[in-house]
Amino acid sequence: MLVAVAVAAGAVALVESHGGHGSGGSARAGADQKAVSGGHGVAGGSAAPGPARPSSETGHVSVAGGPAVTRSLEHGSMVVVIDEPSPGLFEEQNRSIAQGATVAVEELNTAGGLAGHIRIKLIRQRLDGLSATALEGRLRSEAAAVLILPCDTDSQLSLAAEASQYGVLMLAPCNPEASAGGRYATYWPVGTAATDEAAGFTSFMYTFGYRDVFAVTASGSRYVELLSSDFLSAAKARGIELDGSASISLTAPNYSELAQAIRAVHPRPSAIYTALPPPLVNRLASGLAAQGVHTIVLGSSAMDTPSTLASAGKAMENATFASYGFPRVSASARRFASDYRRQFRREPVGSFPGLGFETIRLLEGAVRKAGSAEPSAIQQALSGGLSLSGVALAERAYTSGGDHNPAGEVAISKIASGSFLPLQVTAP
Repeated sequence: MLVAVAVAAGAVALVESHGGHGSGGSARAGADQKAVSGGHGVAGGSAAPGPARPSSETGHVSVAGGPAVTRSLEHGSMVVVIDEPSPGLFEEQNRSIAQGATVAVEELNTAGGLAGHIRIKLIRQRLDGLSATALEGRLRSEAAAVLILPCDTDSQLSLAAEASQYGVLMLAPCNPEASAGGRYATYWPVGTAATDEAAGFTSFMYTFGYRDVFAVTASGSRYVELLSSDFLSAAKARGIELDGSASISLTAPNYSELAQAIRAVHPRPSAIYTALPPPLVNRLASGLAAQGVHTIVLGSSAMDTPSTLASAGKAMENATFASYGFPRVSASARRFASDYRRQFRREPVGSFPGLGFETIRLLEGAVRKAGSAEPSAIQQALSGGLSLSGVALAERAYTSGGDHNPAGEVAISKIASGSFLPLQVTAP
């Protein structure tokens, strides 16, 4: 269902949305292990005694807690660890999420904290490659009640698999695999599932005439593989024709061969779809343009970052993508944007800062519903269903006994003159 309607090609108008994206730069995050709000890194922590296995049960779900977490809560502090993987393709997305979460924590703590006057202590760490045992030890040393997972899909899902072995409560801002909540009982996505993103995006495509596409995938990236698969399934269901496809190398792509394959399609496809994140999607568009292929690029939510704009150029003009949502128009949303600018001296461009902000708000909402900040109580509150009004992004709702994926809208944006232009909102 189309909630907002856009007009054609050159003059696209947003009929119903909640603000825009804007444009801007980015800055590097701080050290890989530091307290964002009154916390400490691993080097400054001390091992906390506790059971080796999960200490509480919610239905048939084992939820990690233990004496260290309980003591921390009794002293008015909930430790939330947010993973920021080593620099890589999703570095900017993860940094923006952490910054948005930082703003949410500051606002929440300033207002008195969670139920029971519990302040959140948000700690950034790099947890890449840790075994389940090492991860458990690291999180127990911090008395962590909650783990926020990264957007780097390879790290995100492997970390979720390790953390699920001892039942840590996990919040996943990005949602590339809709079935993950079925595998990991304490895994709760915040953003719209990639399957819903694909359904909403292909609905937009069909409505506005993008009914035949050439798909460009890449081996070696689980994110690209997952989102490409979801897109192709949704496109087929929507009646969008696949004119051809090609897989390119992430490290040494051959744009000449790719351009040849696209030019061989007659008639020429109306669009090229790729789930490549920036800067790879920028290089793809520029590489094809250099070979004389100027077909519009359609992409995924990974494009909703300042780096996509930084090297957009003419090749990326009118590139269109699905995202996790648009900023809202409200006093609370304006405060978020203002606090973000004050802390990080830049605009919250794209949906990832808002996604980090809404991750903390989901935690806050579950604690409020449960009347407790114990991980087992939060798990029970989420499992029983929860609706959350949007501040930085749109509303989302979790169904009692559902698959853990929130129901929400899919936002569509395009690049126009070096900025993100909101086009429409769809309900898949």
